Amino acid sequence: MNRFTPPSSSPALKETTMTQAQSRRRVLKLAATAVALSAAHGGLLAQSKPKIRIGYWPVASGIPFFAAVEKGYFKEAGLDVEAVKFASPQQVVEAMLSCRIDGSANGTASGALGIGEQAQPGLLKIFCTNPTNKAFVLDEVLVAKDAPYQRVSDLAGKRVATGPGVQNVVIAKTILQRAGATGATVVELPIGQHVAAIAAGQVDGAYTLEPTGTVGRLNGTTRAVEVGVVARYILGDEMAPWHGGAASLSTEFLRKHPD
Repeated sequence: MNRFTPPSSSPALKETTMTQAQSRRRVLKLAATAVALSAAHGGLLAQSKPKIRIGYWPVASGIPFFAAVEKGYFKEAGLDVEAVKFASPQQVVEAMLSCRIDGSANGTASGALGIGEQAQPGLLKIFCTNPTNKAFVLDEVLVAKDAPYQRVSDLAGKRVATGPGVQNVVIAKTILQRAGATGATVVELPIGQHVAAIAAGQVDGAYTLEPTGTVGRLNGTTRAVEVGVVARYILGDEMAPWHGGAASLSTEFLRKHPD
């Protein structure tokens, strides 16, 4: 008499059940491995995202950079940008030459960047410039609010401040000379001190950059006698675009991070 063998004890069914269980375990292991690899890959991407150290000095033409840092636009774009402040564009370029920063923000003097490129050919790549003129004001000559001067030529024989660095000094001297302000003495001062120096009578005027003029106008101590002075006296056309500042990245950084 044949005995009934329950399905659970059937050798064929046991083998099938074991095979299915092993398959499920393999699938689970593969899934777990995929998740782990995905997490590790994400971690590696996060770790490999480079910090981009950008040097700047506080002038109005750097506003796009300042806004991007303040508003978190770089972070939204997946960029880890560190803003590094300097007192002059020359210091920005020196830091690029010594690899302490990876680039310059808008408004870094184009002349200073050019000098850096001459000192170390292939140092940087410019990707943005800041054209200014009489309509889009950056450069200007300021005097005390109640001073009698009405134009740059009236500063003949006077003391005129300018920002630090070779580009500012050369431009200031050229403007004064071409405007007919003969015998004027150019004095280097940090741009942030121009309004205070005029108000204190330490200088009679200043070739300066925004936002200095706006600061002096709002606090009632200075006024602009002429704006867009580089376009007028150096380029010969007050509406000509003067590309006096630029944003750049070092070629070394671009080589290491081509993407």
